[in-house]
Amino acid sequence: MARINLLDRSVYELIAAGEVIERPSSVIKELVENSIDAGAKHITIEIKDGGSSFMRVTDDGCGIAFDEVPTAFLRHATSKVQSADDLESIMTLGFRGEALASVAAVAKVEVLTKEADEQYGTSFKINGGDILEHERTGCPDGTTLIIRDLFYNVPARQKFLKRDVTEGNQVQGLIDKLALAHPDVSFRLIRDNKQVRSTGGDGDYYSAIYAVFGKQFAGSLIPVEYSMGDITLTGYISSPLFTRPNRSMQYFFVNGRYVRSVICLTALEEGYRGSIMTGKFPACVLNITMPPELCDVNVSPSKTEIRFADEKQIFDLLNFGTRNAILNADNKREIKLEKQQPVSAPVAPQPLEKRVEAAIRTAPQEGFVKMSSEEYKEKVAKNLDDDRMFRIREKEVRFHSPLSGIQPRKTETSFVQQHIAEPEPVKTQENTSAWQKSDFAPKTAPIAEEKEENTYKFITGASLEAKEQLPAVTEQEPVQPIKVIGELFATYILCQCGDEFIMIDKHAAHERIKFEKKKTELTTSSQLLTESICVDLSPEQYDALSGNEDKLSDAGVDIILHDGVRCEITAAPSAFAGEKVNPSDIVVRAADMLASGNDNIIGEIYDDLLHSRACKSAVKANDINHPDELRVIAEEVWQNEKIRFCPHGRPVMVKLTKQEIEKYFSRIV
Repeated sequence: MARINLLDRSVYELIAAGEVIERPSSVIKELVENSIDAGAKHITIEIKDGGSSFMRVTDDGCGIAFDEVPTAFLRHATSKVQSADDLESIMTLGFRGEALASVAAVAKVEVLTKEADEQYGTSFKINGGDILEHERTGCPDGTTLIIRDLFYNVPARQKFLKRDVTEGNQVQGLIDKLALAHPDVSFRLIRDNKQVRSTGGDGDYYSAIYAVFGKQFAGSLIPVEYSMGDITLTGYISSPLFTRPNRSMQYFFVNGRYVRSVICLTALEEGYRGSIMTGKFPACVLNITMPPELCDVNVSPSKTEIRFADEKQIFDLLNFGTRNAILNADNKREIKLEKQQPVSAPVAPQPLEKRVEAAIRTAPQEGFVKMSSEEYKEKVAKNLDDDRMFRIREKEVRFHSPLSGIQPRKTETSFVQQHIAEPEPVKTQENTSAWQKSDFAPKTAPIAEEKEENTYKFITGASLEAKEQLPAVTEQEPVQPIKVIGELFATYILCQCGDEFIMIDKHAAHERIKFEKKKTELTTSSQLLTESICVDLSPEQYDALSGNEDKLSDAGVDIILHDGVRCEITAAPSAFAGEKVNPSDIVVRAADMLASGNDNIIGEIYDDLLHSRACKSAVKANDINHPDELRVIAEEVWQNEKIRFCPHGRPVMVKLTKQEIEKYFSRIV
């Protein structure tokens, strides 16, 4: 067996640096976090070649004293932790005391720093852990660190660096996260002598989001503000109408620190349940502010992992905060009409003589110097009199109005007057259909009252009279009545409410109405299995189910746990009788949910079943419905705020304001 030796300093510093410094963005992260902890309000980051050859971080923070600069580059040297008790209340981004020592071990480092009350600053150079210079010099307040030739003494690590553009993108992504977490700090990023990011540092979250992601993304967000005890959730989430195909735009911060947390991801998506389409994901920029003793950030060297003392409380905070924000937002999708520029009418051509004179004045003289004035006039007149020229010019005229298919002829003045005849009067058949008896039929003559059979497709006459069945409207928040004015394509209900024109998808709306009704009527009961089913679980799944058997029982699933790895299913939900559902799949899904902190087992198990049944029983597109049926759907949608999206996440309604319509028709400016 080999003898046990104490590692040389140069060796263990390289090993320790490898845990903290993986690529240029790791260096930038450590240095910028130190700048933020130093109270800097303006931070400039400059990189070249993706950061592998040159990095510079300049801030206006508190600076470092002359005598303390060499100590700052020693391992486990920090000003943020004094005792073990301080580890329970960490509010700073950096606290391990490994950042500067790790960077200096694998790069050439130069420091210029000065405290505000000092006359001179400090110049300090260290390469690969060896101090080369430590002297006083003149420099502005704050700190500037220059890092050159990263991994120059560790060639094996250089081989694993990606292309310069990839490493540069990693740095830019890191700065974006820091800018979102600290909107009160102004960040400026320069890549290869070109500024690519600049934030205002005005303390406004929305301003930081706008600076990082742009106008389109920022315009799709809705604000979030929710509290539970000493924990507060603030930030923005995307509207359910603006989703993404992946989770790349989900940013979570805890006390200003970017974190990756399965609890946060699961809670956010649970909050969107029933409001977002399957396979789509929301975007968010959310910050959780909580007492530091309720979370542990000392989990990994990169400090992106986090543990919560009460995961259930964090899950509920994000879940209810998201639902509350979606409910309070204006989810009636609004149409925006783009105003088109009017096209002037074609101008009649001038007489030939005037056009000849104008052409002579504007034509180039080259090539015609040997012609007499009379010959030149004849040539120009011949060209101008060519009918093909006028036909080509007329083709350049395009009308962008709704009558774009109508092209004016050269000699005609009013196409509409010549070709559109007076409409013939509409002939109506004399019958006593349900439509004529409704409020929507034209009242051309009085119709004798007579009793007829109910022709409604999905409602009864009693439901039309029972106004109390509609959601009650409080006096504090009166809702204007909605009026159905027609139907489009046998699919969309056309309505008016005040100065708004509303279009409702009748299938999506009725599907959500049925879904909410079936959800309230759902009774979770168990049905004993003729033969129990055994499922093998992972240790994490077994631990999640252990102690939560009552929650599965409430959902209609009875289980017995055995030997730390096996689960026996003795009863399944009776609601799935006749459905092709495997009880073992239900248990595994429930275990995964509980392991991620989500205990909404009933919603996870039954939502798909309720979606399917609601969809099958709802009104379909192209169905012929009585106007009263459409009115009931429209009133239910308008008065019930829960009905803004179908169970699959499609929007139920869109609206167009009177102002937008009048702008389009140039009635107002």
